[in-house]
Amino acid sequence: MKMGVFNARSICNKTAGILELLSDENIDICMLSETWLRKGDTSKISEIKDLGYNTSHCSRPGRGGGVAILFKKNLRLTKRNVKACKSFEHIECSMKSGNDIVRLISIYRSPSAALSNITDFLSDFDRYLEELLHLPGKIIIAGDFNIHMENKENSDTEKFTSLIERYGLVQHVTCSTHVNGGILDLVLTRSNACDQLGLSNVAVLQTPTTSDHYLVSFTCTTAPVNKSTRVQKFGRKIKDIDISCFKKDILSSDLNDPDKFVDCEKAAKIYNQILSEILESHAPLEKFSVNPDQSQWINSECQDARRKRRKAERDDRRLKSQESKAAYRKQCKKAEEILNRTRNDYYKNQLSVSDSKKDTYRIINNLMDRQLSQNIVPNIKEGQELCEEMKDFFVQKVEDIYRNIKENVTGNDKSDFSQSFCGTPMSKFKPVSEEELRRVIKELNKKECEEDPIPLKVFLQCLDELMQILLFIVNDSLINGNFPSTLKNALVRPAIKDENGDANSYKNYRPISNLPFLSKILEKCVYKQLDQHLNINNLHAEHQSGYRKNHSCETATLTIYNDMLCINDTKSKVVLLLLDLSAAFDTVNHNMLIKKLKNTYGLNNCVLDWFKSYLSDRSFTVSINGARSSTYYIRIGVPQGSILGPILFILYTKEISSIAKKHGFFHSYVRR
Repeated sequence: MKMGVFNARSICNKTAGILELLSDENIDICMLSETWLRKGDTSKISEIKDLGYNTSHCSRPGRGGGVAILFKKNLRLTKRNVKACKSFEHIECSMKSGNDIVRLISIYRSPSAALSNITDFLSDFDRYLEELLHLPGKIIIAGDFNIHMENKENSDTEKFTSLIERYGLVQHVTCSTHVNGGILDLVLTRSNACDQLGLSNVAVLQTPTTSDHYLVSFTCTTAPVNKSTRVQKFGRKIKDIDISCFKKDILSSDLNDPDKFVDCEKAAKIYNQILSEILESHAPLEKFSVNPDQSQWINSECQDARRKRRKAERDDRRLKSQESKAAYRKQCKKAEEILNRTRNDYYKNQLSVSDSKKDTYRIINNLMDRQLSQNIVPNIKEGQELCEEMKDFFVQKVEDIYRNIKENVTGNDKSDFSQSFCGTPMSKFKPVSEEELRRVIKELNKKECEEDPIPLKVFLQCLDELMQILLFIVNDSLINGNFPSTLKNALVRPAIKDENGDANSYKNYRPISNLPFLSKILEKCVYKQLDQHLNINNLHAEHQSGYRKNHSCETATLTIYNDMLCINDTKSKVVLLLLDLSAAFDTVNHNMLIKKLKNTYGLNNCVLDWFKSYLSDRSFTVSINGARSSTYYIRIGVPQGSILGPILFILYTKEISSIAKKHGFFHSYVRR
């Protein structure tokens, strides 16, 4: 394994150049000083990853400073939290090597600290070494100490040498590491490091860079425990599907035989089964391996620029002339420009062709090195066992809340704020035309579900061929008041509430439901007609924002702000009371909701039957990283992540606004 020590003098400004130098020298791990990385420089961390390295760093507030350890992506290093020192900066990471541990420490002592008395540094470094050397494992301390080790008669050098010798440490760099001379960048190990670590070939590479320090390299025979660079996955080659042949198979199948449909239940099963079979024939499920760390933007031009730069470097080392050095500098600059331009062009193109918000945010999060919250899951257990435990937790949480609600409702709570419906009842749905159905599909958020028989992209390309069975399923469901049972199961993915919280505490997760796209099409058709009925009969809550036209989070905020200003104008005091209902959607009583829909909102006959069918026998399955729990059938609650869930919850809780309005002003906002 080859390691390096380098004072980067701002990796932020010359990321590509420095990383290419490390790559050319085949440096596996590099202890960096003066990174100039700040806490919010996540885009720079992403750029470093794109160029082949991971990083663990400590930022420094203000200009200058900063230490980091860069390591190739096949290595696994763990950062240890250490107490900060005033006189120097440091970062410590550990790496497993067989049954042993290698501790890597990057040090930076700034020139301003070097100008002051060395006593503070020696005192701080003494305390740190005393703590460090009591920990198990081998150690490598490297960095820019700003102590001239070549000057043996210097008092500061003598004091520092005496300190490290007292702890049994040896300094291995013997050549000048600065362009103006001086051994400032050091490598410290225990005295038996040559036997323990196989440390050898310590060299100072006097190649021109943007820094005024040279790269120090050395090798170790220690064998790290590498992490797998390839990930085994199952997937389908969707891009290889011949859409014209796919459409022909749809047209020649039972999907276009109305005699086989019978009813929406049977048609939905045919829809899922036949499409799954056609997809399997065109893009069978395959096992393949991928390298998640591979940068996809590096093309032949980048590789050619790298080769030319390496050749110029070899020529400079051989010729050692001003002309060869100038040619090498020129080739370095050209290669860096090509790499930066290619990377920028690649991501610009990715953003321009992304056809969904999900893809856009995925690209941006990758560029900003953000870990998505949906990728954070507990690591105390894995697979189906974790899914089962999280399913039981979500179920028990809702049952406990619902039980407490029932226990706290006493016999004296007989106040009824509900109003009897007086208007034109909604007894049946209107059939949906092909034009209306296309408009509904166009308006829907294009979010896929694992339960969908074909990818959404293929579905949209084959919409004309699928229109006949889609129209039948939707209209038969609306006319007969029946919601297909095959569309009632939701895949639940745990989403962490606070990314800085305990990732292994189930209480820190909320369930996010993902429903089949066909279910959302049907729900959207119902929602449009229900919303029209509510608007005609003026049945919306007066002070409700969210899931109403022209009533958003912005209007809710403006309304509350305006009310507060009006009260202030009367010289009165304002108290803002915020109420957040825990597991609100999951505690809706089905019988009470159906009763309200009938008596308060005027839904009856076929329409009421449809909602009864929609709410009954619903289920969910927890899905984490391909593993699934058993299915749990829901007795209470409206589905989160659905189209109708929020509006049904609003109608269910409308009386809250009446109660609050009796005691003053009130405003509510509902979100999924």
